[in-house]
Amino acid sequence: MGADNRNGPDSFDNESEKLANDVAAFLRRNFPQIAMHGGNAAIQEVDTESGAVWIQLSGACGDCGISPMTTRAIRDRLPMEIDRIRDVHVETT
Repeated sequence: MGADNRNGPDSFDNESEKLANDVAAFLRRNFPQIAMHGGNAAIQEVDTESGAVWIQLSGACGDCGISPMTTRAIRDRLPMEIDRIRDVHVETT
């Protein structure tokens, strides 16, 4: 499935929804292996005031041996590509 917004578009205000969409696009573009390996990246929450985003990796990601490297890469690269992001939380289930 790739990157999505599990909460649905009605759960975010316009600014938060745009940021969540930007994060989802970043994940699809830079981490296609998540979906290719049977995993999913869901944006759980975005805080436009603090610049924080919470992402949950699920599916095959939970048992994947390289998921620690993927989560670290997401944490490192996301703030460099999207200026509004300052804090990235990634959970693997």
